[in-house]
Amino acid sequence: MWSALNAAILGQVGFIIAIPIALGAWLGLKLDERLGTSPWGLLGLIFVGMAVAGAGVALLIKRYTEDNPVGPSTQRAREAGLAWRREVDEEERKRELER
Repeated sequence: MWSALNAAILGQVGFIIAIPIALGAWLGLKLDERLGTSPWGLLGLIFVGMAVAGAGVALLIKRYTEDNPVGPSTQRAREAGLAWRREVDEEERKRELER
């Protein structure tokens, strides 16, 4: 289910991606107008914006994973997994004997 945290992270990712690319496009257009280099300033600064956006998303992921580490399974979860594995093995053994 979606939570407020998921929505907040999705909003952050949207801003982290959109703002550098839009700023790069705007600066690229202004640079092209001034220097007459169309479309190279636009394309170059859009790619720079994409690189900045990628780095921003990577930093967001790094920060999120540091704040929410995946902990080891509990003993109870391990025991439940082992019990399920024993049940599956037993069913397979019964099928083999029936053949």
